[in-house]
Amino acid sequence: MKFRLHPVLLPVFLYLMIVGGLSVYVLVFISLLLHELGHLIAAKLTGMRVRSCIIMPYGGEIVIPGRLLAPKKDRLLVALGGPIATIILLLLSLFISFPGGDLFVRIQLGLLLLNLLPILPLDGGQALVALLETGDTKYNTRTIMIIYSILFLSAAIILLITHLPTTIPYILLAIFLLIQNISAFRYRKYEKAFIELKLKQLTK
Repeated sequence: MKFRLHPVLLPVFLYLMIVGGLSVYVLVFISLLLHELGHLIAAKLTGMRVRSCIIMPYGGEIVIPGRLLAPKKDRLLVALGGPIATIILLLLSLFISFPGGDLFVRIQLGLLLLNLLPILPLDGGQALVALLETGDTKYNTRTIMIIYSILFLSAAIILLITHLPTTIPYILLAIFLLIQNISAFRYRKYEKAFIELKLKQLTK
C-alpha cells in the first residue's frame, strides 16, 4: 500500500503553524492519521485491498480497486471507520486529562462534524450513497449525490464569502472539495464502464 500526503496539506499546515503554533499543527496531523487508520482497519476487516492512502485536509482518501463492487454493508463500514476512530479519540480526550486536551477535543469535534456532512467525497456522503442505493440505482444514486454535493458546496462558498476574511480557510477547503466533485462528475461514465467490465469478467 502506498501512503502519501496530498500537496494541498502544505499551505494548510503552514497556515496552522502561523496562526496556532506547532502544537496545533501536530495535533491536527495526528488526528488526521488516526482518523484514516480507522478507515484502513475497517477496510482490512471487510477484506478490501487498499492500493493507496492519501492524507487530505479533511481526513484522508483510500483508493480501493473495485470498491463499488463490494457489498453495501462493507462500503458503509469503511466509510464510517474514520468517524468511529475520531469518536473514540474524542471520548478518550474527554476522560483523560493531558496538556492541550481542550484543543484536542475541539479538533476532534471539528473533524467529526466536517466528515459527517452528507456530501461527497466526505465520509457522510459516502455512507449516505451506500444507504440510499439499490442494485438498480447504484450509479444514478451516486450521480445525484455528486450533483447535490456540487450545488451544496457552491452555495456554501457564496455564503462563506460574505464573512471574509475569517472564513478564508473554509472557502479554500470548500473549493478543494468542489473541484473533486466536478472531477468525479466528469469521469463518472468511465467509472461505470470499468465496473460493468469487471462484473462481466466475474460472471464469466
